[in-house]
Amino acid sequence: MEATQSYPNLLSEKQAAKRLGVARITLLRARASGRIRFFRVGTRVLYCEEQLTEFLSFCERTGRKDHGGE
Repeated sequence: MEATQSYPNLLSEKQAAKRLGVARITLLRARASGRIRFFRVGTRVLYCEEQLTEFLSFCERTGRKDHGGE
């Protein structure tokens, strides 16, 4: 419980995708390719606000949300 207090703005994958305005599969592809950092707790994948901001900055620099061949 103490670890999550250090990260009060943890979001589920569904919440993070909604916040970014992308499909969950886009988030999954970004995660698989290493373009977005995340936490794995058991089977859950969680993101914090800072990670979403970093991902958006990456997208802004490259001009795309997901450039995995789409």
